[in-house]
Amino acid sequence: MKFYYALKKEFIALLRNRSALIALFLMPMMFILIMSLALKDVYNEYTNANLEYVIVNLDKEKKSEKFIEQLKEYKNLKFVVKESLEEVKELTRDEVYKFALVINSDFSKNLYKIQAKNLIEIYTASTTKAHRKLYFESKIAEKIMALKIKKMVDSMTMYNDSVRASTPSEMIHSHYLYNSENKSGIPTATQQNVPAWIVFSMFFVIIPISTLFITERNDGTFARLKAMNSSKFILFFSKIIPYMVINQLQLVLMILVGVFIVPLLGGDKLDVHIDFVALFVISMAISFGAIGFAILLSSLMKTTEQASTVGALSSIIMGAVGGIMVPKLVMPPLMQDMAMLSPMSWGLEGMLDVFVRNLGVEAVLLESGVLVLFGIISLSFAFIFYERRL
Repeated sequence: MKFYYALKKEFIALLRNRSALIALFLMPMMFILIMSLALKDVYNEYTNANLEYVIVNLDKEKKSEKFIEQLKEYKNLKFVVKESLEEVKELTRDEVYKFALVINSDFSKNLYKIQAKNLIEIYTASTTKAHRKLYFESKIAEKIMALKIKKMVDSMTMYNDSVRASTPSEMIHSHYLYNSENKSGIPTATQQNVPAWIVFSMFFVIIPISTLFITERNDGTFARLKAMNSSKFILFFSKIIPYMVINQLQLVLMILVGVFIVPLLGGDKLDVHIDFVALFVISMAISFGAIGFAILLSSLMKTTEQASTVGALSSIIMGAVGGIMVPKLVMPPLMQDMAMLSPMSWGLEGMLDVFVRNLGVEAVLLESGVLVLFGIISLSFAFIFYERRL
């Protein structure tokens, strides 16, 4: 019964704090709308990023070897040469490399033909962005044409209007490789931003939790409950459940915004053909980690002003580092490594596994485990500081 009344008190206090509820629901909804529309074409500026790919040469003639040598001139396109066609496909399918370049067995035989076809096969990892794919294909076509031009300059067929030279699309065949038929290819701005701001909004409960926690501690509510032999476990866990309910409501509303509202304003519709069990697992883990951290922060702060300031700053910093405000794929390698220090990064990766990569429960177990562990550690320290504050 003690837990029931403590839980009832928390729900009543939460529902009375209307300004906090508005912030928890309205703010992330606005972020999803704004960022999904603003970042719709954000990836177009990264076509000059460094790319790694793998080559298999089925031709093994001098012309194909010369072609491979010329590819080394691209400093931002690094490659390794393998012998097995199936191996390079597997490496690309598993996203060890972004692309697999297959030089077909008749490359040398057909290279200098006016209507050369099927010289090259390009296999692309399923999550590679479209603009990177086009950039890579254009660079490969450029080197093929460089080999052909010198030969064609001396050929009279260049001046024969009835003969049409091959286009790059005829010489190169391109394919995407997927780990499974259900795996999504190219994530949209909505698929990036809805999961990102769901995670951020869940962690933003830091402010209302810490404000309520400190108010009850300062006005003697905790002392009275302790005098009634209410354990600190009851006090803490009665705060966890209401905010976990709030977090799940945030999740539902954010998804509805991505599915119904964003498309009305010209953005991409959120695809919800996902594993909802995996979504539930990762969302509960994010919620537990966020609430645990909020309670720890509350036990450390002395005033509501301190809690609000530190809570807001910590949320923004974790969001900036963790890939919420700036997608990790546009970060330099050092920042991508640092992102792992933010619990929001683990939550976002789990959400992307569900919404973008279309994976199941097994794929989110690691991220969920890290977040639950983060929540347990936070609550453990909160228990210690709780005793000192009373």
